[in-house]
Amino acid sequence: EIVLGNKNRLLAASSPTGPAFEGAQVSSGQRAAPGAIERLRIDRATLEPKFKVIGCDLWSDDPGFAAATEATGVTGICGSGIIEAIGELYLSGILTQDGVIDGAMAARSPRIVSDGRTFSYVIREGEPTITVTQNDVRAIQLAKAALYAGAKLLMDRYGVETVDRIVLAGAFGSHIDTTYAMVLGMIPDCPLKKVSAAGNAAGTGARIALVNRAARAEIESVVR
Repeated sequence: EIVLGNKNRLLAASSPTGPAFEGAQVSSGQRAAPGAIERLRIDRATLEPKFKVIGCDLWSDDPGFAAATEATGVTGICGSGIIEAIGELYLSGILTQDGVIDGAMAARSPRIVSDGRTFSYVIREGEPTITVTQNDVRAIQLAKAALYAGAKLLMDRYGVETVDRIVLAGAFGSHIDTTYAMVLGMIPDCPLKKVSAAGNAAGTGARIALVNRAARAEIESVVR
């Protein structure tokens, strides 16, 4: 859900992005749970990845990582992880500007493997093997395009060309690295310091409505 406005006027719209970002259309995708890759970086010279999983503060190249993740394992990649993976693939030159995994880069790294008529990037070998496929890239492109289009349509209807501030709500919004959200074009251009996370905004709103009658009346007035 997207809301644009100020204290005088609000416009709202809905963009169907959740299932893709939450792993439904991603080959190694899963919900944000212990063991899911949530952060990823790719070395610009070697093209080797390192990652963090939910439930562990260590990066995968730290000596104690295997022991620290023994209980949870490395099970897949969640929304924030796939966003960073796509962003890092692009910043590393593996992914072209139009979203194609460049097979020519296979000469530089065994991480880039043939996958039928396309190529994939292997984040982790073993069980399970975790990769970013060309179809994964397309799924994220479609999802981020829907999100960005929804925001731009609201801006057009509102009559503005820029926004002063962006607040990302929900658990997913809390885990997104705003730099990668901007790199992927998920959100309109805005100074990074003006992009923030609100956490569980729905829960906060519900609590306000339950304990504050004046706020509840104001909410009802806004909806009308």
